Amino acid sequence: MKILLTGSTGFVGKQLTLSLLEDGHDVYALVRNQKKAENLVASTPFHLREHLHLVEGDITRDHAGIAEDMIRSLTQNIHAVYHMAAFLSFHKEDKEKTFKINYEGTKNILELARRLKVKHFFHVSTAYTLGKKFEAREELHSVDLPFNNYYEESKCQAEHLALRYKDFFNVSIFRPSIIIGDSRTGKADSAFALYGIIRSFDLLKRRMDRQKSPIKNFKFLCNPEIPQNFVPVDYVVKVLSAALNHAEDNTIYHITNSNPPTNQKICDMIRSSLDIWNVEVVPTSYQGELTAEETRFNEPISVFYPYWERAIEFFDHNTRRLLKEANLKPLDLTEDMLKKIVSGSKAAETEVFAAKG
Repeated sequence: MKILLTGSTGFVGKQLTLSLLEDGHDVYALVRNQKKAENLVASTPFHLREHLHLVEGDITRDHAGIAEDMIRSLTQNIHAVYHMAAFLSFHKEDKEKTFKINYEGTKNILELARRLKVKHFFHVSTAYTLGKKFEAREELHSVDLPFNNYYEESKCQAEHLALRYKDFFNVSIFRPSIIIGDSRTGKADSAFALYGIIRSFDLLKRRMDRQKSPIKNFKFLCNPEIPQNFVPVDYVVKVLSAALNHAEDNTIYHITNSNPPTNQKICDMIRSSLDIWNVEVVPTSYQGELTAEETRFNEPISVFYPYWERAIEFFDHNTRRLLKEANLKPLDLTEDMLKKIVSGSKAAETEVFAAKG
């Protein structure tokens, strides 16, 4: 099959591109950044490169900014579109950019898909379009919900938009939760969520090591008992790849973890990996006094508080059915896998600092 991908140079996109190529498909990767495009080609095994086609474009422009002659050559030749490109920011000042990419960009890709006369449109969203609720079913959430940030709101609106195109092609929506590294290798290409926390801990460790009088106890504001819905990137790719032959029309799929680890467990793994044991996990509602150092550490990551203080139940019946039809198993993220992922991030940080040093 011939498949068009947006976001092919991103964390998940690169892995999905490789998976589809290995399955024998031709991948048309929409790219805007030339350096990232070159890296995508370089990371693709030589024997698969003839099936990887770069398409220059920009999702913020009409028909994704693709040249007219290219659109004509692709019309009725693309079987499916995977739309993964998105802008992830929780900061209020990024509102305009967030909606321009996540909503208007989705509209442009949908219009492109309609013009190309594709058969399937796979929209990759986020499990957190539920807003401030505590339960998420595999169905559309109201756009009138209170949201924690503009990212959630823009992705929720984009889901509604995607399903309005169901008369032109089959639409399926996929909602991954918090994506982390590969469960087999531990490797990741991300600086967000878990990796932002690990990097903050690593920098704290380095500052502590430079001090003559080490800090006896350091407070990290994060409810220890709340679970974090982490999903390895290889599981996300497995579900998305299976969608090509098994996804149902007008259906939403949660790519989530039915047995997520708690904040305390994650923190313990990070502390063990970095050998930094004087960090104490306390709820964000903590009323005691913080030192200047603790304030500097906790303030930048406070954007994650809505996710650290709320246990969310994600239903994934549709995804389990899809996996069963594809003869695949649901996620079983073991403690050893999670340790490997946390340790893999530490190894990557060490390589970066060594290269800079």
